[in-house]
Amino acid sequence: MPPSAAGQEARVAGPKVPAPAKPTRARRRPAVIALGLALVALGILASVYLTTTLGQTHKVLAVTSNVARGDMITPSDLAPVDLPTGPTLLDPVDASLLEEVVDQFATVDLPAGSLLTADSYAASLQPGEGRSIVGIALNPNQMPATSLAAGDQVRIIETPVSGGDAPVEDPFAIPAAIVTVKEATVGDQTVVDVDVARNQAAALAARAASGRVALVLDAAPAGGNAATDGSAPSTGGDAPTGAAGSGDAGAANGEAPTDGNG
Repeated sequence: MPPSAAGQEARVAGPKVPAPAKPTRARRRPAVIALGLALVALGILASVYLTTTLGQTHKVLAVTSNVARGDMITPSDLAPVDLPTGPTLLDPVDASLLEEVVDQFATVDLPAGSLLTADSYAASLQPGEGRSIVGIALNPNQMPATSLAAGDQVRIIETPVSGGDAPVEDPFAIPAAIVTVKEATVGDQTVVDVDVARNQAAALAARAASGRVALVLDAAPAGGNAATDGSAPSTGGDAPTGAAGSGDAGAANGEAPTDGNG
């Protein structure tokens, strides 16, 4: 067999090379395309909303100086500030209500730099449940020279009659908390409103009417409030019988001091 014929036969008998596969055309899924377009549109809307929201502000009232609980709010204590518009947990008072807030009383301590909220002031201070507010007129020698502020923890101590002996046992004492402190319009007395347990209010009012009381400033208790424990006052053993326990004010028993302490 001629060489050329043998080579030709070998080529014919060899394996055939497969033809290249035809490229398949990708199928379009309308649902996926619609979802993608919706996500793009949502992203655009979110961007527009955030840009618009963060660019807008509204004016609210902020506290510019420390205001203690019980103090009257003055115009100099507040100032309008800009707050971004948008969802927030804060509920500050709108700046347009400034005139309504002025001359109201702070129901909590308002530190400088804080935002004023609707529950942080009121037209008058009201005692909480089970509590009472009693007013006491005190002369300078019946109270500390240290300035008193709302929230201070104090005790109202019953004092002996003028010229009487000091009590042998612990005197009658009622724990309280200062609400407001004001100078009396007549004389040099100071009128102190104190918050006490309701079951102690009558006893304190009767003793305050006699003028035979003194105010003692105590340190604030750690983790508690001496004026809100609701416990009955300690009466000792020698409390005068003309006090509230018998229903008669001390001033009615002829024992009111005559040395200017009441």
